[in-house]
Amino acid sequence: MVLDAYILQLGGGAGLSVPSLIAHASPFSKAILLLLLGLSVYSWAVIWNRLRLYAAVERADRAFLGAFRRLQPSADFRLVCEQHPQSLIAKVALAGQRSLEAASGVPETTRREYALRAMDRSATDEVARLERHVGFLGTTGSVSPFIGLLGTVWGVMAAFLNIGAQGSATLVVVAPGIAEALIATVVGLAAAIPAVVAYNHLLGRLREFGNATAQFAGEFLDRRPGGP
Repeated sequence: MVLDAYILQLGGGAGLSVPSLIAHASPFSKAILLLLLGLSVYSWAVIWNRLRLYAAVERADRAFLGAFRRLQPSADFRLVCEQHPQSLIAKVALAGQRSLEAASGVPETTRREYALRAMDRSATDEVARLERHVGFLGTTGSVSPFIGLLGTVWGVMAAFLNIGAQGSATLVVVAPGIAEALIATVVGLAAAIPAVVAYNHLLGRLREFGNATAQFAGEFLDRRPGGP
């Protein structure tokens, strides 16, 4: 590994390597590294899952909007909704249509208000479903550096105890403990940085979904019979 070679160069060829440092680390340091590894693996699983899901929803929304806009205002669009089950906008449209049908005996202005509220509730529920597990990325990004710092402090403490036990502060005595401590910092940052970047990116995509449903609600009501 490049990182191994770099450490060897810094240590003057003392025979240290990342795998050997991890293998000879204390049980507490190994537990810290395993925890960070678990957080990182789960974060990448969430990132991969949400990116695939959001891409599928965006494709379905574009396809549904194209089909919906080609229909006549009075046409039944339920079949189009069924053809795009992953479309967020299609689910919002169905909620609005059901509300209009349920309030058939009330004034038109009230019907539109009911439909708008139903579409808002549907959009909120669907966006919340899409947001599932995304909060874990924010937690990982916030906590991982501190967990890595905990491992670093523990390693530095162990290095100083080793110095006291051996009565020597030479590089041979200090270097392994310090290097072991810094590995926890590196792993903590490696888990946190992708999680924070993905968290901010996914939140932006979720805001776009919310804006798209809000814009579609007005278009849907305008195209229904009785609209302007």
